Amino acid sequence: MDLTRIFKSDKEGIRRSHVKNLVAVALADGQLMDAEWQLLVRIGVQLGISEAETMRIKNNPDSVMFIAPKTHEERVQQIEDLVSIISIDRDINPLEVELCKKISLRLDVLPQIVDSIIARITNAS
Repeated sequence: MDLTRIFKSDKEGIRRSHVKNLVAVALADGQLMDAEWQLLVRIGVQLGISEAETMRIKNNPDSVMFIAPKTHEERVQQIEDLVSIISIDRDINPLEVELCKKISLRLDVLPQIVDSIIARITNAS
């Protein structure tokens, strides 16, 4: 058994899961703004996921299983990415915030971190 291949596929699953969460948050308010899509694609590319693959995940989110990262730092980074998506258009919708908090719970991180990150981002602007 090739452990490197298992680790790689697990990491890929985590990355695809993260992109799925980003797409869900971007669509939570019923619209996908161009700025949200561009940031989503940029984060995906940083994770090694092409724009075409991101589009496939957007069009078929049920094909991607939720997989949480192993470390707390990676989980917090995912939440920061989620908040970046909802705040890119400067219109933070309560539905988007609620979904971020639900995802943070699934990531085993207290949802108050979402409010903290939003406050940090909005105060920096």
